[in-house]
Amino acid sequence: MYETHLAPWLPKRDPDLARLAMAAADAAGLENLSAWPEWRKGGIGFGPLPAFLAWHGTLDGRHHLVLVQPREVGALVPGARLGTLPTEWLEGLDMEALGRPLAMHPDFSGDVSVHVVHIPGPGQARTRTWGEPAPALVAAVLEQLSGIGEWAQGEG
Repeated sequence: MYETHLAPWLPKRDPDLARLAMAAADAAGLENLSAWPEWRKGGIGFGPLPAFLAWHGTLDGRHHLVLVQPREVGALVPGARLGTLPTEWLEGLDMEALGRPLAMHPDFSGDVSVHVVHIPGPGQARTRTWGEPAPALVAAVLEQLSGIGEWAQGEG
């Protein structure tokens, strides 16, 4: 199914994700940005949300990044308490402002789909995608992170 294995992805500090965001905004003709991806605590920060864990994989020659909130993954551990995230955080994400700069990262040659995953409960996932959908790849990342083999997925 996959051309390469799935692996965690940590953006290098150079090129700076903020510079890539400004370049993406210029290329799209945007005058200003309210949020952009940034390197934060070993993950990808975006706006007021905690840093996302990022996983990289390829499918049919296309790069994919799967972004998940560590608080939600950690909450799948029996007895763990879920740290609160803003209500409707997935629906409020500016996928264009998040995806375009990541697509410009040299690791992806301008060709990456970005999947942001919300985990409301064990075996449940809601995903928003910038680019090409890849539900099987998203499910494979979730299985690696959680050990749960079956995921009911829906659009965010």
